[in-house]
Amino acid sequence: MTSRAARRAVTPEARTPRWPAALAAAWVGTFCLVAGGALVWSRLRGGSTADQEVVVLAIGLRLATVAVALASIQPWGRRLPGWVVLGGLWGAGAVQLAYPLAETVVKVAILAGVMDPVDKGISDMSAQGWFNFGATWLIWGVPGVLFVLAAVVFGRRVPHARRWALLAVVAGIGFLAGLGLVIG
Repeated sequence: MTSRAARRAVTPEARTPRWPAALAAAWVGTFCLVAGGALVWSRLRGGSTADQEVVVLAIGLRLATVAVALASIQPWGRRLPGWVVLGGLWGAGAVQLAYPLAETVVKVAILAGVMDPVDKGISDMSAQGWFNFGATWLIWGVPGVLFVLAAVVFGRRVPHARRWALLAVVAGIGFLAGLGLVIG
């Protein structure tokens, strides 16, 4: 078979990049290992168990996003309806990008003189605030971008209705707001 014939024999699915979903799963999976390890280490050292339920919840939710990312590129994922996987990818991207983007907007507004900082939370302009800003992008923003890329790739490969993507983004941000109210 010539190389041209071999290229034509490759399915469109095989030609779509898998790296955004694979990297998103690896990035978030690494976070889960680090956070889980820190949780176990804290318990072994006799640390307080206060607020550890939040960490366990975060790890569980993030493991669910790993499963969605893998479902978009693994053969077993074809057993799920395409709209479920697509909605999961868009929802995971929206949830993980919401806070870093909000903090970026606030920091730009402060730097532009549009608002004054209150020196805590997302408006903290101290060295610690900027460190936290970088960590927020590292922990949430980068995987959020990867999930959005994975959603775009998956959406090109699998027939879908755009309403599922929009619904998933709105639902993801709503879920994040509700979670913030419950935890906060």
